[in-house]
Amino acid sequence: MVKLSVSKAARMLGISRFDIQNQINNGKLQTHEGYVTIDSLRLAYPSVNMSSEQDQHIQKMQQIKDDAIHKIETDNAIHGANDKVYHGIITNLKSKLYKEEIKNQHYEMVFSELTERLDILEKRCHSQDKKELHDLQGWVKSQH
Repeated sequence: MVKLSVSKAARMLGISRFDIQNQINNGKLQTHEGYVTIDSLRLAYPSVNMSSEQDQHIQKMQQIKDDAIHKIETDNAIHGANDKVYHGIITNLKSKLYKEEIKNQHYEMVFSELTERLDILEKRCHSQDKKELHDLQGWVKSQH
């Protein structure tokens, strides 16, 4: 269905916008979603010759408009779906990162406690065991 604005329909027919608006108000010209259809113009103005070339041009323009609107709606739907997917992925990654940060804090605390206990053990151990203890302390520090 080819739809025209009231102004465009008036220009096409060579009459004033006021004349078309009067036809609409009197119920002699039908509108669809605020637009005037070519079919209703033909019924209201049978004596006016609307060339088929003009109809073809209008139909082509309407098809381009309809295609553009459809593409925009499709793109918006795709982007909306992608946004939901990305939001889910980001939320999942945030959760994993938080859990890893908690583990890291725990391991930091364990290494700190282990270092303190090895220092205490070094003070209490026999001199013959100190070399092995120093080796262990060096390994712990290299891992931390």
